[in-house]
Amino acid sequence: MSDSVAGTEEAARVLRLALADELERDGSLRSPQWRDAVLTVPRHVFLPTFYTTVDGPDGITRYVLVPRDADVQEWLRLAYENTTWVTQLDHGTTQPTGIPAIGTPTSSSTLPSVVVRMLEDLEVPDGVKVLEVGTGTGYSTALLCARLGDRYVTSVEHDATLSAADGKRLASIGYQPNLIVGDGAEGNPDGGPYSRIIATYSPSRVPSAWLAQALPGAVMLVSLVGSLDAYGYVKLHVRDREAQGRFLNSDVSFMLSRETRRPAIGPLMRAAVRARDNAAGLDPAIHPDLLDDPAFLWSAQLALPGTTRLHLAADGVAGQWFLHPDGSWAVLERWNDGTTRAFHGGPRALWSELEAVASRWLSNGRPGIERYGLTVTSETNTVWLDDPGNPVGVLGE
Repeated sequence: MSDSVAGTEEAARVLRLALADELERDGSLRSPQWRDAVLTVPRHVFLPTFYTTVDGPDGITRYVLVPRDADVQEWLRLAYENTTWVTQLDHGTTQPTGIPAIGTPTSSSTLPSVVVRMLEDLEVPDGVKVLEVGTGTGYSTALLCARLGDRYVTSVEHDATLSAADGKRLASIGYQPNLIVGDGAEGNPDGGPYSRIIATYSPSRVPSAWLAQALPGAVMLVSLVGSLDAYGYVKLHVRDREAQGRFLNSDVSFMLSRETRRPAIGPLMRAAVRARDNAAGLDPAIHPDLLDDPAFLWSAQLALPGTTRLHLAADGVAGQWFLHPDGSWAVLERWNDGTTRAFHGGPRALWSELEAVASRWLSNGRPGIERYGLTVTSETNTVWLDDPGNPVGVLGE
């Protein structure tokens, strides 16, 4: 059954046409093959329920369920917005209700413009096998099936419940790709080798298993993320048992890998706040705005792996904090009158290290993400600036 809600088929067709036109205008949709896929695949089938967001009175975001049965036309209209919709909270332990809920998003339906842009960037010819890592809601899987035919599509999903639901939704519109439940970092060697590999979650590095399962000449697309939450979207070409390519100047980000482990912020923050009271202030050489520049943060997380950051404001002082699991910390404080002071403590002089990173980044001409590249081997992920002969960091687990 292609449409489980009576009377929506024609309305959905009109909305898909409007969405395809919008994606063409913004440059995401660039070929007739993918336009046909967007016009064919009913996104609403993959969004039976989802969440909008509201700001709570305490500043914490609440998630509000949008069920299709309450207002079918509004649900349908939202399903075809060029918007990312959260579809799962707390790995499914927070159950959908009509009451605004607090939770952590663990699955979503990504912006159609981002999904389609990645599929265009993947440069998929007819008759090649594609490995998608991260089935999610199944919408991008369906687009691949519409473009290639489902026998060429394998998709891996960590969450067995999501994968089972995806299989039913895909089957309801006539697609039966190879759906695998497992760790996306392991890929699916039984179905390889693949000519194209695309990740729809953001790992911290390109797993060696993907390289092993890629044919010579294959293309891999992945959005990588580091400990400072700066993203890098990279297109890799496979050759001679390695993959190499440049990062693209495109805003593509996804949820973290479920295997990603970040340090508990609470204990680190409490210890740093206590130590701050006895720390001597420094005159900072970094302007506060630099610490929010994604290009600088990309450089900083390469140089200072494991360091996390957060903003904390209290008593008229805005603090930008940097915390490392070894107990090192740094903060740049900015008062309402514009005065700034830096403080740091712990086993390392973390503020001095940040200033050194900033100095190198500025002397290199404030490089944006497009000046970086990545070389992947079975052992390492090496990031380089401008040229593979100029390595600037290694991506860790």
